[in-house]
Amino acid sequence: MRLGLSSSHVLSFKQATKAPGRESAPAGGPGRPGRGNARGPGLPPAAAGAGGGAGPRPPLVLRGMAGGAARVLLAALLGALPAAAERELRFRPPAEAPVRLFTEPELARYDGQQEGQPIYLAVKGVVFDVTSGKEFYGKGAPYNALVGKDSTRGVAKMSLDPADLTHDITGLTEEELKSLDDIFNNVYKAKYPIVGYTSRRILNEDGSPNLDFKPEDQPHFNIKDEF
Repeated sequence: MRLGLSSSHVLSFKQATKAPGRESAPAGGPGRPGRGNARGPGLPPAAAGAGGGAGPRPPLVLRGMAGGAARVLLAALLGALPAAAERELRFRPPAEAPVRLFTEPELARYDGQQEGQPIYLAVKGVVFDVTSGKEFYGKGAPYNALVGKDSTRGVAKMSLDPADLTHDITGLTEEELKSLDDIFNNVYKAKYPIVGYTSRRILNEDGSPNLDFKPEDQPHFNIKDEF
């Protein structure tokens, strides 16, 4: 990548970044640093002229820029920006979002009873925002009993029995476990964004961090209405 600089600009820039000692002798005499170079020998070439007498300043002032950005701009001005640097600037991945942990009391606040409040439902310890499906999960809706808690067992059994509205999957049949995985992957992970995890998913029973915990991915996630 090259910037459209005139030959005079390039000449001024090269003069401003020329190492000390290649021009006429400084005011302090041969072998001694001049007053315009308070740091003495070893001052980086790009900083020459910053003290007040080593030569003209470059036409574009780089002061106040982060070191990495300044180096990229210098390379661009000299027409030598590496392709790898361009790719890094264009395709730098976003920082990962922090993992949110929900305790049972906190999750219970998102039960769809308050207008304007998000509606959350946990399955297999993964908390989904099902607000877009409030026709099903909101106040008075047919599946409102599932929200505000981890309802893994109820989802597996397709049951709204209060005894089944729990995370516990003890005693489920192979068919029910298969149904649970299918609904988890093809309904909830496919339709609703993940907003966090229950404490049982992230922590061990003694409260220590679960070192085997890995956040769920949503490679096929697509935000859409229920209908």
